[in-house]
Amino acid sequence: LDTMIGGKGINDPALVETLCSNSADAIDWLDEHGITLHSVSSFGGASVKRIHRPVNAEGKTVSVGSYMIPLLQENCDKAGVQTLLNTTATELLTDANGAVVGVKATGSTGETITVNAKAVVLTTGGFGANLDMVTEYKPELKGFMTTNAAGAQGQGIEMAQAIGAATVDMDQIQIHPTVEANTLITEGLRGDGAVLINAEGKRFIDEVGTRDVVSAAEIAQTGSYSWLVVDQAMVDASSVIQGYIKKGYTVTGETYEELGKAMGVDEAAFAETMNTWNGYVEAKNDPDFGRTSFANPLDTAPYYAIKVTAGVHHTMGGLKINTNTEVLKADGSVIPGLFAAGEVTGGVHGANRLGGNAVADFTVFGRIAGAAASKYAA
Repeated sequence: LDTMIGGKGINDPALVETLCSNSADAIDWLDEHGITLHSVSSFGGASVKRIHRPVNAEGKTVSVGSYMIPLLQENCDKAGVQTLLNTTATELLTDANGAVVGVKATGSTGETITVNAKAVVLTTGGFGANLDMVTEYKPELKGFMTTNAAGAQGQGIEMAQAIGAATVDMDQIQIHPTVEANTLITEGLRGDGAVLINAEGKRFIDEVGTRDVVSAAEIAQTGSYSWLVVDQAMVDASSVIQGYIKKGYTVTGETYEELGKAMGVDEAAFAETMNTWNGYVEAKNDPDFGRTSFANPLDTAPYYAIKVTAGVHHTMGGLKINTNTEVLKADGSVIPGLFAAGEVTGGVHGANRLGGNAVADFTVFGRIAGAAASKYAA
């Protein structure tokens, strides 16, 4: 229900049901492969704590991507999977019946590489780093920065379209409210108790609302930016925040007034905001913006703030698939031999993806795609 509400009801209910009913099993499956996601927290749009993330040996939370990907790579290496790096897929190969039978690619020195296969699984991601493609589908995002890796260019979608694949929700592009100089500042900070402060030194929104709502509220503030504020207790519990500090993203102060000065906001107004917020946390009641997710008061000095703004984060639209991850044509028929999972697909997240649901998406549908492609190839 959270996923459907977050997606404004335009999600494909069958895909959402598949995502949710297989998510617990996906956590167990990752466990079996040495990938442990046992720290559970709140993210934007979740009515209960359900976002699974990793912690390091000291018990501090770490970034899920940089934790998972090397371990998945390790598992692939052990299984004898050949990985071609610096290789760009350019075309899906089909036989006389229109079934997909391989991929054509360009190697790092410009050579053509052909991979013949009985089935192909597309997991090429979205198009959030292709700002021309972003503005083609959503012109109002022209000039926005992006949180995406450079490879998120949308070629997987275009290759599949070239052989007749249908797309869905291509204009549904998510902006994330906490981006610092093209670096995503994790939503987990807000789930763990951080607040957002505007140029006037005041809160302006329920910080753990959905990303579209929080981003819109932030864009409406003076200068279209805000400050994400944490305290030393949060820093001690998170190697992620410690990394932000090391990279120089933060300003700091021993008191609220000192931090307010470093942020360039009204010091008295900011101190009042923070003291009021700490009272709301103790009372578990936010009469100003109705926030219902509370962690600990932000009352352990020193205090830190990161200046953030909205950036292109996730493309909810993509290739149309069924619950077996088969890629579909516009008439609903299946393209034989072609499967897809993750951000290259559309329909799972609707108009807005909830925090944490991307990892659930690629794990759940990635597993289904692997099994379905294997069965088809057999």
